[in-house]
Amino acid sequence: QRLTGVGGSTGAGKSTLVNSLVGERVTAPGLLRPTTRCPVLVHHPDDAKWFGQDRLLPGLKRTTQASDDQYSIQLVATKKMKRGLAVLDAPDVDSVDERNRELAAELLNCADLWLFVTSSARYADQVPWESLKTAAERSAAVAVVLDRTPEDAIQTVSTHLARMLAARGLKDS
Repeated sequence: QRLTGVGGSTGAGKSTLVNSLVGERVTAPGLLRPTTRCPVLVHHPDDAKWFGQDRLLPGLKRTTQASDDQYSIQLVATKKMKRGLAVLDAPDVDSVDERNRELAAELLNCADLWLFVTSSARYADQVPWESLKTAAERSAAVAVVLDRTPEDAIQTVSTHLARMLAARGLKDS
């Protein structure tokens, strides 16, 4: 079982990306911040046993309904997911809500792959880089998605982002 944690900056489009990857709406994107309070774990129905209370994140209650309970995790089973792969929509690593930040760190530490989502407005912010440093220290696989960037700024921002990643030991991301 492989777990991909989708984390990153506030308002970067994490939930929208998860919905796009899965091919159906499984998590609710929104305009208000923070949007994702209760993490959403999307998996194939045959993999449900891997996410029981006694396994991954045992301190979080399981639910199958959308929730704002920061002490729960919403499990969404869909046949659109490949068996053996799960995607986790985590709260913002730079949330104004302390519990959201704690929960994001806990969730992302469980992930085999970190899919870090940021935007041209947030990619250089300090807090997300602290999270990426943690990922690098534990040798987690990291992929970076630069989202919500004006077309005329993509080259400049992506070049600067690549230099920042390399300077922090994440040049292969």
